[in-house]
Amino acid sequence: MSKATFPKKLKAQLALSLPMIDRNIKSKANTSRQQLLKTSGLNDNQLQFALKLAFGKAPKPVYKSPTGGKMYDSVALLKPIAKWCGMWGYVVDVD
Repeated sequence: MSKATFPKKLKAQLALSLPMIDRNIKSKANTSRQQLLKTSGLNDNQLQFALKLAFGKAPKPVYKSPTGGKMYDSVALLKPIAKWCGMWGYVVDVD
């Protein structure tokens, strides 16, 4: 994979996790790093790099779960990732 297409591939893969994050918001649940890895299909380093690109810096986890996994606030994850991926349907609030 070339340097030119790498961010595009990350966007496409991370966009796959947006429906899961949206479901977590509706059920008032946080999003674990393991969920992001599983739904996006990225490895840990690729996910970390994608989050840095989407946020400008990697987001801080809300807390670490007892099993050692990092948990992120779903509401704080959704809009920056959706904007970065160009998935505007998740950005606009329609009531």
